Amino acid sequence: MAITRTLVTLAVALIAGMACTGPDGARGPAGPEGAAGPAGPAGTSCTVADSGAGSRTITCDDGTTAVIADGADGAAGADGAAGADGAAGADGAAGAAGADGASCVGVDNGDGSFTITCGTDPAFTVTDPSYVPAGYTAADGIKGGIAYSQWWVTQGDGDGTLTDAAVTVGSEFVRCKTCHGWDGLGNHGAYANRTGMSTGAASRPDVSGVDLRATVASTSAQELFDLIQGTGGRDLNTAGNRHPDYSTALTEGQIWNIVKFMREEWIYPEELYRLAVDGPPVYTAADGTVVSPTLVYYAIGANGDATRGTTVYTTACAGCHGTDGTTIALGGDSVGELVRKKPNEAWFKVKFGQISGTSTVAMEPALVSDTDDLADLYKALANSMTYPDLP
Repeated sequence: MAITRTLVTLAVALIAGMACTGPDGARGPAGPEGAAGPAGPAGTSCTVADSGAGSRTITCDDGTTAVIADGADGAAGADGAAGADGAAGADGAAGAAGADGASCVGVDNGDGSFTITCGTDPAFTVTDPSYVPAGYTAADGIKGGIAYSQWWVTQGDGDGTLTDAAVTVGSEFVRCKTCHGWDGLGNHGAYANRTGMSTGAASRPDVSGVDLRATVASTSAQELFDLIQGTGGRDLNTAGNRHPDYSTALTEGQIWNIVKFMREEWIYPEELYRLAVDGPPVYTAADGTVVSPTLVYYAIGANGDATRGTTVYTTACAGCHGTDGTTIALGGDSVGELVRKKPNEAWFKVKFGQISGTSTVAMEPALVSDTDDLADLYKALANSMTYPDLP
């Protein structure tokens, strides 16, 4: 049945498709607008509340809720430019004047020092650094050099002998040069290898560790006088290493002479020669052996002129020592040999003479005393061809 109906429908469609199609008719006018549709349902009403902690809660009357977080803080703005400095404030008012200080009274002590007393404050003493004691002004530095070596000889204004000065202990215990050396450097200089009591040489004291040149440079004339006088020091008739008490043996004039020698007549080694000391000052090792440093002298007369030095030698020395310095044996040495072996001592003998313990003059003092002349003489005598050793 269904098949038959389908076939009928297909036949009708074929017949209709075979009919001719006419032209389209004209468009009719637009129909009127339809009526407005019904109103839509009412919208949902919502409220917003701050819930703290950077969020807000939204509640709607349809029962829905939502939580919305606040936005993050924006970045901090850049610092503003620094403001200009304000104008300087006005000066404060002047303070009240202080009270007048106590009046002071000064007393001249006659030795370059003044005792000052101010009101009820304790008195104090000040020293005039430019003050020169009268004893120093009148002193003789050449005699002082002689006394530095042998203060008891008459050429150094002494009594003549140690016995005359009531001194019975060995001379080495009362000579300045024994402890301090010809150069004044003690065991830091040419006497660094010289033995004393602590190293088994009972006939003389230990060499001092004091740099006397530095002391002279930093001490006033009066202070040097007091140091040399040594009041309260070792008794002159006692062997020992302490500084002797010269207050009963040397006159004030002799002490001032020594002060002047040290300040004005002492020649610094570097003016005449150089010395290299290899090792510490002489000492006794744990095994009992005496250990000494090695001393090397060099640059003898480096500051001088040999030609001028030959003239100095011819004028002042050749009459006794001969043209080549070998006429007289000086402890087994010629003049040139002594200068080359002991330049620390030779200049002292040339400048201050050679005096025996009984005030006998072997060589007059001040034959050559100018430092430049001595440097020239050293330069000439450093030549072993012109001034040879003794045969």
